[in-house]
Amino acid sequence: MIVPNLASRPHLNTRPVWILTGVAGALALIFSVVNLVVWLESSRALEEQIATQTELERRHEQLSAEVSEQAESLSRVPWRSLAARVSAVNGVIREHRFSWIGLLDDVERVLPIDVRLTKIFPKVEADRVNLSLTAVGRTREALLELLDNLIADPSFSEPTPQSEMTPEESGLGWVLNLTVVHHPREEAP
Repeated sequence: MIVPNLASRPHLNTRPVWILTGVAGALALIFSVVNLVVWLESSRALEEQIATQTELERRHEQLSAEVSEQAESLSRVPWRSLAARVSAVNGVIREHRFSWIGLLDDVERVLPIDVRLTKIFPKVEADRVNLSLTAVGRTREALLELLDNLIADPSFSEPTPQSEMTPEESGLGWVLNLTVVHHPREEAP
């Protein structure tokens, strides 16, 4: 048998190298194409985002200018005097809505027979009416009964005597100056 001398004429098997090189080249070409497609898509998306950013910046500048203009016009409004005028108008509205009939009905309900009122001065607030009353009674017990009735009635609260005069001091009878809070009933308009 003849043994070839491989050292003199080496036999190289290059087929696996060429196959591996071809596969690597094909993969490189495929990855390059995929990379190119991804780059083009991201470039388009980036262009859209840049256009959106530019539009948003333009809109932001426009809105900032409008807000600055509105803030300037609001800074020229006399808020303190306007608030005072609104408060005064609300006070007038509350006074016009104030029902003397309801107040007098409630006072009549708590007033003892031996007591008469010589002064009723209401001060109308948002949810209540502060009353200053001057009551003249035949006896001191009648005035105390008036205070008890004011305490017991749910339409009144915080009855506070301010001063008291004896019949000798007033010349009329027992006189009691007091303040009380009246809670008016809500009436349908």
